[in-house]
Amino acid sequence: MPILNKNKDQYIQRFLLKWYEKNKRELPWRNIKSNNQANAYYVLVSEFMLQQTNVNTVTKRFNEFIKLWSSIDKLSRISENRILRFWSGLGYYNRAKNLLKTIKIISRDFKSKVPQHYDQLIELPGVGDYTAKAILGIAYNQPVLPLDTNIKRIIARLYGIKTSLRLNKKTIEDIATKYQSPNKASDLIQS
Repeated sequence: MPILNKNKDQYIQRFLLKWYEKNKRELPWRNIKSNNQANAYYVLVSEFMLQQTNVNTVTKRFNEFIKLWSSIDKLSRISENRILRFWSGLGYYNRAKNLLKTIKIISRDFKSKVPQHYDQLIELPGVGDYTAKAILGIAYNQPVLPLDTNIKRIIARLYGIKTSLRLNKKTIEDIATKYQSPNKASDLIQS
């Protein structure tokens, strides 16, 4: 039985949005917006880079990356060796390989537009549930909530779930739907 009622759920959502508005970090993949939406290509690149790498390291390398390859079309034309040379220092080189494979597929099959549908994103190399939802929510402001281990732990604590997160996966996912915002998904995810 959840320990929070609907009013408290709404309070938490409002609190997170207010906190984010006041405290959000200036990150380059958040700053490039058109029609009040983040650049989907920049979000995709940042999500690949952020897998297992801290934000400070990624910020510097992201800016360098975008100076070299500012669009899907430009990145789709480089070799795997070229992206691997750039990726030096970020580690986990499969991320670079998968990013390049994903970009080539997007260029070829989606006319260089990052897909706006979960079922299309999840099929791309290196894109899992979290990354797909992060792209949909941050770039396209769709009401989704990517769940990493930290968010799952917070939900478990708020709702008094004391057993394994893995055993309570469905329960946690169901609770997380209360924090999907139809209007402020991008901000809520980033909070």
